[in-house]
Amino acid sequence: QPGNYRSSVRRTAAAFRACSDVAACFQERARLEGQYAQQLSQWSAKWKPVVDSSPLYGSLSRAWQCFMSSADRLASLHASVCRSLVSEDGDRLRTWQRDAFHRTLFGGFKEAQDLQTGFARAQKPWAKRLKKLDKARRAYHKASRKEQAARERHLRAQGSPDV
Repeated sequence: QPGNYRSSVRRTAAAFRACSDVAACFQERARLEGQYAQQLSQWSAKWKPVVDSSPLYGSLSRAWQCFMSSADRLASLHASVCRSLVSEDGDRLRTWQRDAFHRTLFGGFKEAQDLQTGFARAQKPWAKRLKKLDKARRAYHKASRKEQAARERHLRAQGSPDV
């Protein structure tokens, strides 16, 4: 049907919003990862002096020290995930979004406008034909009803009992 391409054109704006949502999701996840890394580091810094100055010895002391060093390694891992999400993935996504979607002066996107004009231009010839077909169909049905009504009047005028 003519004009049904509008949902395809609207997908351009929806894709831009989805891209922005994904970037915001990355930013939020990076913030959470950074906070977790910072909290782990603070926790480790708080407990490390306690472990080092405790009177424990042997395997218990060694296990506690390993537990603290694993927290430090985990904090550095989460900090690197935070940096990766912000610098690599987020920047790459924003760059792609900036390259793929070009804003127009009056709002909207150039790509959506191009799709709109392309679809409208492509549909124009057969939309005209469809309009002519609908006009002819309406004229046919109108003439058919007139003919049926005339036939019924003629049969009534003759006094035919089979109407």
